[in-house]
Amino acid sequence: MSGRVLRRLAALSLTLAVMVAVLAAGGWYLLAPVDVDVTRGRSTKIGIEIPRGAHMGEIAALLQERDLIRNALAFRWYARMRGEADHIHAGRYDVPRGLSAPDLLAQLVEGRIRLTRLVVPEGLTADEAAHVAASQARFSAAEYLALARDSLLADSLGVPGPTLEGYLFPETYFVDPAITAREFVALQARTFRRVFEPDLLKGATGRGMPGKEAVILASIIEAEARRPEERRTISAVYHNRLDQGMPLEADPTVQYALGGHRARVLYRDLEVNSPYNTYRNPGLPPGPINSPGRASLEAAVHPDSSSYLYFFWIGDSLGTHTFSRTYDEHLRKRAQLRR
Repeated sequence: MSGRVLRRLAALSLTLAVMVAVLAAGGWYLLAPVDVDVTRGRSTKIGIEIPRGAHMGEIAALLQERDLIRNALAFRWYARMRGEADHIHAGRYDVPRGLSAPDLLAQLVEGRIRLTRLVVPEGLTADEAAHVAASQARFSAAEYLALARDSLLADSLGVPGPTLEGYLFPETYFVDPAITAREFVALQARTFRRVFEPDLLKGATGRGMPGKEAVILASIIEAEARRPEERRTISAVYHNRLDQGMPLEADPTVQYALGGHRARVLYRDLEVNSPYNTYRNPGLPPGPINSPGRASLEAAVHPDSSSYLYFFWIGDSLGTHTFSRTYDEHLRKRAQLRR
């Protein structure tokens, strides 16, 4: 090979090396962090939302528009080269400024989204929970309530049904702000099963009480008990009544039959014709009257060993009840309270 040819090959190799170096440098620059000018008072984090169903081009354009990447095309190319273009999670993110494109892509692929707190208190009916949840989320109360009453959904979630009443577990949840009503209802039902199974369900079965009956009783305890230390005693009263074939005579079940909470249950209310009226019908009502929390579920399965058959609220602000073993004792305590 002549020296002239060798010189040309050397020049060509040098040119290619320079081009590769330039392209590599250009690629590194396009994927490098966007400069953060702290002197301009810009926040160190910026909130973005990746919409559900957005394709890679839309996502990259959004990131460039928010000044989080230098070049949308380079970001798309890098994501596809990594095989992760179709693995970005929808949701709302708090993205630190100054992330490199690889680090930003990792956050989006791992789904490190900003979570929002959604609180559902104990003892709410499905209708009440629908409005409480909807006030903190993007779905409507009507959407939530329709799902809570869906017998097919209840069956698919392993709930004995026919609705999800009683199984929408009350809890403080940290969720994607874009969570749908269906996703949230399913999350509550799964949380209930995680709390109730297998230990509490096993305890209920050991007492000869099917799981559904334990949940029904727990919902009544939830509605009655205001002081935590009284839950197991109230549970014992109801267990004792069930064992002796006595009606439960639980005011909250009458309120449920009447369609909502009332400050006071009147004598005429006790005549309401409903299977939930435990003054007229022996045994437990056909379903839960609210969603009980963990403490009431535990009390329903593990009552104390007292022999009480009666109780009533003494009218104080703490919700204190007094308990009696006989009807005469019960009447005597009521008379003393009135005096």
